[in-house]
Amino acid sequence: MKHSRPASPSLPVETDACRVQRDEELWFPDGNLILVARDVEFRIYQGPLVAHSPIFKDMLSLPQPDEPHDWERTGDSTCATVHLSDSPEDLRHFLRVFVSGRSLRTGPHEPAFDEISACVRLGHKYEVDHLVQRNMDFLRKYYTDDFETWYPSNLVRPPSFKAIHSIGVVNLARLTGDVRMLPTALMDCCTLGAEIVEGFAREDGSRETLSGEDLGRCFVGRTKMAQASARIAHQMFRTVVSPTCKHTACCGRILQRMLNELGNAKDDVISCVDWYASWMVYVDSRDEERELCNRCYKMLEGERPKRLQKEVWQNIPAMLNITVEGWGTTPKKEP
Repeated sequence: MKHSRPASPSLPVETDACRVQRDEELWFPDGNLILVARDVEFRIYQGPLVAHSPIFKDMLSLPQPDEPHDWERTGDSTCATVHLSDSPEDLRHFLRVFVSGRSLRTGPHEPAFDEISACVRLGHKYEVDHLVQRNMDFLRKYYTDDFETWYPSNLVRPPSFKAIHSIGVVNLARLTGDVRMLPTALMDCCTLGAEIVEGFAREDGSRETLSGEDLGRCFVGRTKMAQASARIAHQMFRTVVSPTCKHTACCGRILQRMLNELGNAKDDVISCVDWYASWMVYVDSRDEERELCNRCYKMLEGERPKRLQKEVWQNIPAMLNITVEGWGTTPKKEP
């Protein structure tokens, strides 16, 4: 993955009026590279960083020009000092990857959004492709394009993420060109309320917001997903019993009652945006005596909602005005 060298305005050299502080975590006295992010200095070993980042490798190997440059290096030959435009919070997440030596450190099993975001953005900026790939692979486990992978899971996002973090996931997918993550990430954004407009504050205080185009997609998509939820509600309880039902008259009557009582259900039950939510709480509340046979109950629990949800799944890109080639088709496995 090739990228142009980022334009990163350097920070002013330390003065009496503007002092920097050493990072409490990433300051190694015998390190041979100091990176300055705003008012924080990180002293690390440049070997692992240079081994994985062509940008840092080029920057630290080429003679520095006399005139001002986007990259500034000062100090003696044993410990260069480089001023970066990244935030200390982002840079700390990024540098943690390299503290164990020349090979990339394995991150935590369930990383927080800020860690994932920083590693992808700075990994992309400094061309650490392996780091970008690893973190995007983690996101793809949840923001998948494969229905058979998505449906059995009870999670629409990583456990440590909140729904609003999907705004950031959309932006990471845009940054890396991973269009196949966009439908499910935007779908999760559609469940947000008014907070979708202002987005959220990252760890460093900068704001993560959707582009105007993606925000518009969510406004339209939210309506279409509520409509899809209403269609699923009425099709869930049509009076067609399980093919193996032994009590067709009784089960047909119960299904009809559930269908009729949809009119008395709360609006957020029938036309909720999260059309993929389970209907079993509603089923249990309308059949407290459990008159449905086990076969019909299992049908409502699994077969029927899966089929109805798959129909909606196939149309998610269209709902959000996104073109994703091959969406909804099961990927072929490698032989």
